[in-house]
Amino acid sequence: MTRHSSHDIIDAAGTSCLAFHLMNNAEYHAHPAISKSKLDSIARSPLHYWHRYINPDAQPPEPTPAMEFGTAVHSIILEPDLFNIEYTLAPSINRTTKAGKEAWAEASASGKKLLGSDTLESLLAIRESVYLHPIAKKALEAPGVAESSIFAVDPHTGFELKCRPDYLTDSNWIIDVKTTADASLAEFQRSVAKYRYHVQSAHYKKVVELHKKTPIQGFIFIVVEKTAPYAVQVFEASSSLMRIGEQEATRNLNDLAHALVQYPPDKPWPSYANSLVELNPPAWLSKN
Repeated sequence: MTRHSSHDIIDAAGTSCLAFHLMNNAEYHAHPAISKSKLDSIARSPLHYWHRYINPDAQPPEPTPAMEFGTAVHSIILEPDLFNIEYTLAPSINRTTKAGKEAWAEASASGKKLLGSDTLESLLAIRESVYLHPIAKKALEAPGVAESSIFAVDPHTGFELKCRPDYLTDSNWIIDVKTTADASLAEFQRSVAKYRYHVQSAHYKKVVELHKKTPIQGFIFIVVEKTAPYAVQVFEASSSLMRIGEQEATRNLNDLAHALVQYPPDKPWPSYANSLVELNPPAWLSKN
């Protein structure tokens, strides 16, 4: 992939994102098309996919505090008007007293998500830090659409695919915001491997290009640390990272297509190997 300077992100003309299928986050997650999360599940094992997406008794997972914080970060950075509608400062009260319980119940009845003062201060500091970074600022202020739901059909498997870019510029840059404990290059490379961000970038690229019928310009990660000093670093996915992600995403789709044909939906699918597996040291340990 050709390297780009920051001004390239906003100068090129492109197809407007407004024609894309827009829906709220809950509607998007309820849609049965294949997402990156589904690719992660089948990559772990057929059983994990079956349990999460086919098992009639499965319960949707509850969001963790880290996930809820990440959602709030995305909202305050990408959709500040919506953030002000959905979130409010929690009252500073003693919730063990009768008056405190009543005040908390009244605040909760508003339907807004309550944020402690420390959390709100962190969110505001994160947003400020992101917009102080010159490339992040240009990317997020470029004409485009935040949180658009995009769908396309994979020509090889026939699966309907979906993605929901954090921000998609009119000039076809995909922008993704990540929160992390450490935004250094070495640590984010580890996060890429652990959370399969290379698969995410490739999957989003494929869906957007199939939908818009035009190549994307690039995929950018805006990475911000969750604690002070809220350091920010911006990465562009390289051609080699995208290629590895495309290979893995294709393998996941093929594995899913195979599983749907081979295994009955009314019984749990297999998980890991049934045979005895030899445990060798990982590459990083053998170097010590």
